[in-house]
Amino acid sequence: MKKMKARAKWLAPILAILLVLAGCQPVAGFDVNKALLGDLDVKSSESSMTLSVNAVPAPGISSEDQEVVDLINSFSLDLAHVKLQNNGNVSAAGTIGYKQLTVPFNLYMDQESILFTAEGAKQPYYIPLESYEAALGAEGLDPSGAQNISKLLTQFVVKNLPNPGTISVASVSEAVYGEQLSLTKLHTEITGEELPALLKSFLKSVSQDTEGFKALLSGLYDYLYPVLMASGADAALDDLGLGDIPLEDKEGVVTVVHDAAKLAVDALLLMYDKQVAKLYESDPDLATILGKDTKLKVDLFVDSGFHVRKQNFDLSVAIPASEFLPLQSISLKSETETWNLNGPVTADVISKEGALDFSAEPPTPGATLRNFDPESAAYNLLKNDLGITAKSLVIMPEDEYYYPIVENGTTYVPLRYVAEDLDAVVEWDAANRAIVVTEDVYGDQLVFKIGSAQATINGSAVQLPKPVFVDEYGDGYVPLRVLAKGLHATVETDEYGYIYVNRP
Repeated sequence: MKKMKARAKWLAPILAILLVLAGCQPVAGFDVNKALLGDLDVKSSESSMTLSVNAVPAPGISSEDQEVVDLINSFSLDLAHVKLQNNGNVSAAGTIGYKQLTVPFNLYMDQESILFTAEGAKQPYYIPLESYEAALGAEGLDPSGAQNISKLLTQFVVKNLPNPGTISVASVSEAVYGEQLSLTKLHTEITGEELPALLKSFLKSVSQDTEGFKALLSGLYDYLYPVLMASGADAALDDLGLGDIPLEDKEGVVTVVHDAAKLAVDALLLMYDKQVAKLYESDPDLATILGKDTKLKVDLFVDSGFHVRKQNFDLSVAIPASEFLPLQSISLKSETETWNLNGPVTADVISKEGALDFSAEPPTPGATLRNFDPESAAYNLLKNDLGITAKSLVIMPEDEYYYPIVENGTTYVPLRYVAEDLDAVVEWDAANRAIVVTEDVYGDQLVFKIGSAQATINGSAVQLPKPVFVDEYGDGYVPLRVLAKGLHATVETDEYGYIYVNRP
């Protein structure tokens, strides 16, 4: 857990930086607010995007860690064609790059499901989507209302964002999907050092924006009131001693909530500088993460209708020295182009026929591989680079899960536990009093008959040191090495008696 926290600690500032792309103040006569809000009225469009990662290793990095860095830097995502239909359906065609491999893929999403397929796949993968209400666990929610809330929230945040230290506007000519366009380029840069002051300015603006704050709360009220009534919130308020609050009085509720929220923001502002200083004292790494070497650069290319037609995004985060994360910095770069705004767009449908339902139960590694042509790049990526079939088990001398039994130098284990942990299917053949095991990756079949000292693996007889036996709990025991070999796994034992079972 400590290792995970060390790696994740610098992620929060990244998310915070992403909130502050530009401000609402006009720059050289250009309305930045309109540029950031212009895409809210886009119902259909076509676009493309590329994404790449660059990790800079720390000095003296080990060869093993350098391999990991090289793998990170080999990753790329290219969405060559994304289609947003005016009914909300979306499709995407692109490629994922990893090491020397390039894997083409297609995705389609409508209100009922997500379908995904990659080159070499025999069948697409299908993920059904819950209804809007079921997904959020509440009655009375309106999807169109949620869109309105999202728009109100975006408008409220953008309106109150301060301008960063570096922001400029210029008229340019740029190619978008092969068409040369006259656009306005909005360039902005933000460093980690600026972030605390920008956040403080944002909170001050929020505190003073009574009209905008109440408009947002009014929208939230309209959206949530039916839900509160359907869920019996009035009774819950009675239980909390707040039954005198008239939920049906919209103006009163909005006023009370606004005043309480403003009071909380004002209290935060009073303590802000001291709390920030205390935060830096308690975590010295923040001076690196929120320093001058952490920088976000964004270029927005906006047309005369205040729609973003092109966007370049470059985020570089400085990383404190750590044995858990041996990097100096990590960067994300993306480039996006958008065309055919609000034009006729039809998403590319992927058929559900024969699709594999990913929601019922995630497929085993073997089932995943069998859905791909062994000669395909996707199969190679899954099997050899990502190692999805790799499995490791550790059996301790006094293991209270596997309960190994050692007799005459042979370790016996409960067949079902070990086999299923290696993704095999275990079935009981009552007629023959036998346990039938089907190996996950290659489909080999192992048969162990209770009371018999002879097993079969793919039809070939294998002699056992002693007959298969059942313990007092009804678990069938077999020799570990025979079972592991039949499941394409190896067995090793260290000097302390720990047993390691590994399947490549």
